[in-house]
This record gives sequence, C-alpha cells and structure tokens, in this order.
Amino acid sequence: MISDDYKIVIRADKRPRGEHERRFNAPQIDEVAVVIVDNENTSRDIIVQRRRKGLQRIAETHRSYDALQYPLIFLHGEDGYHFNIKQIHPKNGIETNKKVTSKEFYAYRLMIRDNEVYNHILNTRRLFQQFLVDMYAK
Repeated sequence: MISDDYKIVIRADKRPRGEHERRFNAPQIDEVAVVIVDNENTSRDIIVQRRRKGLQRIAETHRSYDALQYPLIFLHGEDGYHFNIKQIHPKNGIETNKKVTSKEFYAYRLMIRDNEVYNHILNTRRLFQQFLVDMYAK
C-alpha cells in the first residue's frame, strides 16, 4: 500500500560531525534531478520587491519568469514562454489561431541551427541542465 505521508528535509546549516564548518563538498556526479510531488496546485513563483509599490508576484507562466530566474542565461532580459504566443504558418509567414505550447517553445529555443553562430543557452553547462529540468517541470 502506497502512503502519501512523506517528508523531505534539507538542512543546509547542518554538517557531518567532526567536519570543519566552512568545508565545501563539491558534487561528485554530473547529474541534475527534480522531484515533482504534485502536478496540480504547485506554484514556483518569483516575488519581486518593487521600490515604492510593495511586493509583486511573477508566476512561472509570465513572460519575464525565465529572465528573472536565470539572469546568466538571459542576459538581455528576453521574453520566455507565455500563453499568448501564436504559431506562424511556415510557408506564408502568417500568424495562425493555434498557440505555441511550452514544449514547442523550448524545443525551438534549444535547437541548433546551421546559420546560427553561437547559442548561449547551450553553453552554460550545469546551469543549462538545471534550466532544462526546470522548464520540463514548468
């Protein structure tokens, strides 16, 4: 019988007994993972404190979420995925009524093209791996 009673506690302030408090343990493997507990009602919003207007919540579906979450990847604050991106017909270049899915959007951003000299996203190493996992969960 599967139980929904589980708890994961990560305590960054704890260290193994006998170890120096400033010792840094480098990762031993080159893998990134994500634990998705619930597919519904999960929120990974960003809270921005504005100078004179208090707090503002940026949802993960907001076009600025990617640039705020990954400023080293999106150096110029490029828009990320949002719900109102329309598909463009490949032959005539006219906007259609269909909307682009997040999977299609990120597949397009990550695609290696013949005429493209440099794709910054693909060269950010471990941050790229974290970005992929985060966008998959999104």
